[in-house]
Amino acid sequence: MESNYYSKLERESLRSNYSKNDLLNENYLLDSFNSLKIYYAPFDFVNRNASVIIVGITPGWTQMQESFKIALGEIKKLNSETDVLKKVKSQSSFSGSMRVNLIKMLDELELNKKLNLPTCEDLFSIDSELLHSTSVLRYPVFKDNKNYTGSSPSPIKSQFLWNMIEKMLVPELNNFENKLIIPLGKNVNDVLVKLKAENKIKSNLILEGFPHPSGANGHRATQFNLNKIAMKKDIEKWVY
Repeated sequence: MESNYYSKLERESLRSNYSKNDLLNENYLLDSFNSLKIYYAPFDFVNRNASVIIVGITPGWTQMQESFKIALGEIKKLNSETDVLKKVKSQSSFSGSMRVNLIKMLDELELNKKLNLPTCEDLFSIDSELLHSTSVLRYPVFKDNKNYTGSSPSPIKSQFLWNMIEKMLVPELNNFENKLIIPLGKNVNDVLVKLKAENKIKSNLILEGFPHPSGANGHRATQFNLNKIAMKKDIEKWVY
């Protein structure tokens, strides 16, 4: 956990909206290389009891801004750091239309039935112990002050980004064994497959072929339907 940065967050003013100048500055800058910059946001909570781990590429600006608003609202209520970080993960991870698309696809794969849930929407409840959501790059990465999308450069080919993966993602994922890991999109899929092939993470079922649920992904439905049968079989045979 980046405690020093969390302390800075505690001193921040709660606002209805933040500009990029408010948050993308030296106060929260973790590291940079050429056009890439990594900033702190309160995405540190790890639910070690989870059975399902959903992995995105990196939080974008919207998620970053939302995480600050949620965290500061909870801090003003004098909640503990753990409770603050848990609330951030529950409310801001894969929020908006992305979460709606994600839940729809997971229910089509009948993951809800495997987990004895009416719907996978229940995974995102603040009280859910079943889900851990995270990102290949835990903290928001920006390229030329725009959301980093997972390519150009590929995290696999960028030593700068790969160092962050080995430092943060590997130990985070090694809290889990025999669990279901769902990579959102090809770039995330490739990172997890590489880590698995290099025996850097414990044995878990990686649900390969799952599309990125963003509404901007015009190939989402085609990719999902192409891999649906195989993914459904993987979930059926998963023992946890």
